[in-house]
Amino acid sequence: MLNRLKEAQENIKNHNLDCFFFSSHSNVFYLSGFSSSNAYIVLTPEKGYFLTDGRYYEGAKEKVTHLEVILIKKLSETLRQIFQDLNIKKVGFEKDKVSVSFYEKLKSDFQEIQFEGFDGFLNNIRMVKSEEEIEIIKDAVIKTDKIFSKILENINSFDTELSVRRKIVDLIFEEGGTSESFPAIVATGKHSAIPHHETSLTKIEKNSPLLIDMGMKLKGYCSDFTRTIFIGKPNQKLIDIYNIVKEAHLEAVSVVKTGIQIKEIDIKARSVIEKYGYGEYFIHSTGHGIGIDIHEEPRIYKDNEDILKENTVFTIEPGIYIPDLGGVRLENIVVARKNSAELLTQTPLDLIII
Repeated sequence: MLNRLKEAQENIKNHNLDCFFFSSHSNVFYLSGFSSSNAYIVLTPEKGYFLTDGRYYEGAKEKVTHLEVILIKKLSETLRQIFQDLNIKKVGFEKDKVSVSFYEKLKSDFQEIQFEGFDGFLNNIRMVKSEEEIEIIKDAVIKTDKIFSKILENINSFDTELSVRRKIVDLIFEEGGTSESFPAIVATGKHSAIPHHETSLTKIEKNSPLLIDMGMKLKGYCSDFTRTIFIGKPNQKLIDIYNIVKEAHLEAVSVVKTGIQIKEIDIKARSVIEKYGYGEYFIHSTGHGIGIDIHEEPRIYKDNEDILKENTVFTIEPGIYIPDLGGVRLENIVVARKNSAELLTQTPLDLIII
């Protein structure tokens, strides 16, 4: 936590701010290690304050030892006291995380303060994970692999998409997770051609694909996992597509290493799919960073010329989606190491026909 604070404080200095006011759950958790539905952090280049209400105050005092914990009675009064005590004149805030009404209230309550809004103020810091963070994500990924294995063992007992999701949620809690990292996508038949299909009461179709995209929250961090399996005898075209997506996935993984341009990963996957004539049916980026949030930096897409940094954790998930036929997506989580990708997901990419 101290290293995170130091990096954030250095960022504050670099932007010539007196302090930064963090209000988003993700960034407050990142800097404090404490999860709360009502908490804020005021961070100066030298000091840090964790603000929360009476529901969390005692717990925060026990767990948040690297910041001064302050009880909120009224947020504006608490902030005013801090700003006055420290002679604060210029405050950064997360403009991408607050509502217009929240910002307008800040401006109204503190007319003497200059507020400067920022997008993704901690994105570059959070993008590179510590080994401790990687171990937590790895644990979540291993547990997610186990959940998928248990779903496969009982696949014939499910009658609808929602019945599969219900079991996924049950298994997340059995494995020690605190929640889904996003609402699981279970898509049967033609629904599998909709990348973000909303899981429904649709009956699971025979002789069709079944796409399962799921993840769990563990100790504040997310996992993300997708496999497409086939129930009964599938259309040969979909089997061919499966093998193409698998090839694209493996090719993308093969180029991952520290120092490459991020776009190379997407271009590698996309070139395989285009080679087989399905380029127009790969309709999203190849992956995304993952951590406290299910979608973090970096975006793995063809125009991202940023350099891939060591210990960046992200998904690789190429897909092909044919309307009125079905789709295939295969997703693993990897860590960018110096010379190659470390694969966290251990579930094989083998074609599964049940």
